[in-house]
This record gives sequence, C-alpha cells and structure tokens, in this order.
Amino acid sequence: MRPAVRFTVLVLLGLVAYLGFLVASLPAAQAWRWAGDRLPVQAYGLSGTVWDGQAAVVLQEGRRLEAVQWQLVPTRLLLGRLAANIQARLPDGRLRSEVTAAPGGRLTARQLRLDMPAPALLQWLGVTGLPVQVDGRLDALLQELALEGQRLLSADGLLSWHGAVVRFGNAPLPLGDVALRLEPATGGINGTLSNQGAPIDLGGALRLTPDGRFVLDMAVQAQGEVDEDTRRAMTLLGIPADGSQVKARLSGALDGTGLRLEPLR
Repeated sequence: MRPAVRFTVLVLLGLVAYLGFLVASLPAAQAWRWAGDRLPVQAYGLSGTVWDGQAAVVLQEGRRLEAVQWQLVPTRLLLGRLAANIQARLPDGRLRSEVTAAPGGRLTARQLRLDMPAPALLQWLGVTGLPVQVDGRLDALLQELALEGQRLLSADGLLSWHGAVVRFGNAPLPLGDVALRLEPATGGINGTLSNQGAPIDLGGALRLTPDGRFVLDMAVQAQGEVDEDTRRAMTLLGIPADGSQVKARLSGALDGTGLRLEPLR
C-alpha cells in the first residue's frame, strides 16, 4: 500500500473510532432530547450513556417496563446491526434478552427470558375478551424470536406455564405444568404441547402463521380421580371422566379474537 493511501486509511479509521467514542459516551438523556420524538416509545428517568445506560420507566403503546438497563453489543455494530443486551422489570416479573434491530424494521430477540404471572402477561400484551380466566406463571426461554412490525416471523424455544389453571366461571380446570415447544417452520411456527402433574392429560400440535393466526389440535383425557370442581369444568368441555380420549381444535388469533373450540373426529 502506498504511503499516501495508508495515511488516508489511518486517518479515516481514527475519525471513525473518535466518532464512535463520542456516540458511546453521549449521555442517554441528551440523546433522548435529540431523537426521542422519532421513536415509538417514551422513556423517563434516563441515566448513563447511549452505550451503557438505564431508564426508570419505558412506555410502549401502554406497556410499561421499569428499571430498564441496556448495553450495546459491539460485534453486532460491526455487521451493520444495532444490538443491545436489555433487561427490565415487568409487573411482578422480569425480562432480559439481546435485541437486534436490522434494516427494514426487523427485530430479533436472542436468549430471551420472560417470567411473570399469566394473568399479568395477558393484560400487559393487551389480550382482552377471553371467555375464560387463567392462573399460573409463565416462564419463557427462547433461543430466538423474530418480529417485523406486527408480524411474528419465527420463534425457537420453550414456553412453560407452571401451575396452569383455566377457569370457566366457578369451574377451575387444573392443567399442571404445561410446556409448549416452538420451532421455526416454512411459512410460520410449529409447536408441540404437553403437560404433567394434572388430572387432565393434554397433548397437541400448534401451527402459527406470521399474521398471528393459530390452529391448535389437542388430545385430552382424564387420568385418575378428579374432584367435583374439576369434574364440572370437564363436563363443560365434554371431557369424559372415565378416561376416554377426546380430540378438539382451538383456533383464532393471538390477540384473543376469533377464538373457536370445536371437536375433532
């Protein structure tokens, strides 16, 4: 390399490094004053820097995150991606993940961990109008989750619903610990449903499309003795108490609209 070219390259590299240092050391509060009105969230109580900072509260379409912390990932920046390790407090729960933003509005969350009560999660996500009530606690561990706008492109990981209960008025149906294994598939996401530790044995196969529509084919049967409240819930769903297996299909949208439960032959 000729001396003049080498000198020019060194100067450019030095300039880029200097600009990167300036951005990294920029106070988060100052950066928000410059660019906050162009972002789809509101942030309050900012401290630290753009590179490594905190926010007391972040609001996004009514969803509230508290004690939000972030740290940019330098290796992603070298690939032209904006990525950060994020952790936050949710209503009676916690969230952490590495989140990457790519051109075109695609967001990818890696090593995502979410832990919170199931009723609080539904409320936080804006899922309303369900014909049943739920109890228990959700623990999500996803290797990867990809979104583009309102579209759910892919998911790979495990959703665990501990102490799961579905209530039909005063008739609770305990489901024990429910596990849903998600994996990417052509044109959407596939899932395998199972449970343990309940008077109801539950298994199923899920198909989820990017627009949020899903179909869940289930096989259900009673096992062992059931109490009167559980028997009442089983009767409402047409589940025989003698252990005979019944098959059903639950379909609808993730936002809780268009839900339909029908028997399968």
